[in-house]
Amino acid sequence: MGVARGLFLALGLCVPMMSVAEAPNGALDAYHRALDAVRQSLAAHGGLEPIESAGGFRLCQEGTFDLATRLQGRSASHPEPTPIDECISYDAQTNRVGYDLNWFNYYSSNQDLREIHDADGRVLFVDKLNRNGGWLPIGIVADNRERFLRLLPNMLLADALERRQTLRWTGRRRDEDRHLDVVSYTTSAGDTLSIALDTKSRLLHSVTALLEMPLLGDTEMRWRWSDFTRSKDGLTMPGRLVVEVGGTVMKDARLETTLGVAAGDFEAPEGVVVEAPPEAIAPLSEFVPYGKRPANVETLAPQVYMVTSLRPGFGLLFVEFEDFVLAVDAPTGWYEMNQLPPMNWSYGDTIAALGRKYLRAIRQTVPDKPVRYVALTHHHSDHIGGLRAFAEAGVTFLAGENAARMTRTAVESRATLSGDEWRDAESGDVEIDVVSGERVIADASMEVRLIELPDGNPKAENYLMVYLPKQKLLYATAFIYPVPESVFPPKESIPLSIYFVDWLDRSGLEIEQIYNLHGMRRVEEWQLEKIRELAISDAARR
Repeated sequence: MGVARGLFLALGLCVPMMSVAEAPNGALDAYHRALDAVRQSLAAHGGLEPIESAGGFRLCQEGTFDLATRLQGRSASHPEPTPIDECISYDAQTNRVGYDLNWFNYYSSNQDLREIHDADGRVLFVDKLNRNGGWLPIGIVADNRERFLRLLPNMLLADALERRQTLRWTGRRRDEDRHLDVVSYTTSAGDTLSIALDTKSRLLHSVTALLEMPLLGDTEMRWRWSDFTRSKDGLTMPGRLVVEVGGTVMKDARLETTLGVAAGDFEAPEGVVVEAPPEAIAPLSEFVPYGKRPANVETLAPQVYMVTSLRPGFGLLFVEFEDFVLAVDAPTGWYEMNQLPPMNWSYGDTIAALGRKYLRAIRQTVPDKPVRYVALTHHHSDHIGGLRAFAEAGVTFLAGENAARMTRTAVESRATLSGDEWRDAESGDVEIDVVSGERVIADASMEVRLIELPDGNPKAENYLMVYLPKQKLLYATAFIYPVPESVFPPKESIPLSIYFVDWLDRSGLEIEQIYNLHGMRRVEEWQLEKIRELAISDAARR
């Protein structure tokens, strides 16, 4: 060991991946400049001592969240700001993190959730509206808790110092009237974050990260803090956070930070009974990404199939004709977007992985017929973000105007961070056929009708219902959630379900089977009756 390296280790520093003697001077300079900048910034924010002395903190955010930017709004192009209320709690003694979220998952679907992350990586999810909860069998990612804690500047900077061997000074830039030092570091989960620090105040200005976003391709996400004030505890805390995706504001929230902890933030709310936490959870090394697991295909009727194991909560319909196959939707993973950086719930998969798995399942089931059409029911990213595999296969996409617009965007955004690059399409350019009103695909053996819902429906503009008249089967991807009677209907889905049943009763369609993409997939008659009763009582209250 060289003398210089021993000195750095004695001082508690760690140099990056090579000895000091071996490292180029430029790399050492970049490391030292980054380390100094982050240390100065953490000191400017007041360090960690006040937080540790108080036993923790609570950071609350209240503002608006744009569903359109998240690609979950009714429109693919018009802003749709909805209210959001979040609180992050940190217990410094037990290293637990609590996260409360009240927001609209999409239009008219209000959710009130709580997550509790313990020091052992176990995660408890609680649905406050529906009064139920349970523990996840796996910790999802290596830095579950830190993805929430990083939203407080002190904790983000401390995490960068914890990972100091990855720190690099990458330059200086100007943002309006501010000069910024920019440094980068790599989190324990392997994400690279770029941190911009004000050269005058030394306060954290912003953080950026690149995400492989469904439909959008490689996209920059940016968190920017402002309106700093100094507290009596010696902390300099931000009063505002603005989050952008691809240069468009997704969230704009007021911040309030208080020191101390409340035990109730780390427990299931009163009246919600959950089982005891598991003694241990499976290590991430044993987790097999959903895209690499075998597919399970069920036969709903002759020539009508459903992939039931694409990922949890998804059942995908495909239909066999005499000479070809028609598939419905092309799903992918799911970014929650409220963490730093966001976590993909289809952990370990690229945005194309589930689409490729879906296509493999179809080809294994119907090996002698090509997939000619993919009907995209609506433009939400989790439903059509995995379309790349089908685009590569040269299919024709059948879509309403919004979904067609997002398909064009996806086709134009071919670069991927994961390296899972586009493959050449078998038939040249991707063909997109815009469906307006109704479209029928039929031959002697099968008929599929795509029916566009009227304007103003609460799910998504240009939404397409999928109806098979010979089988008297209707497939609707996300209006009514078939779950057990003890928890039916989920409260957040009631407005959508009431709309769906009203449309169904007015449609004049002859229907004996209804399937949904989510939940237990098949919708039973008693569930429809329950929604009709709720609609009558709702109308009476008005």
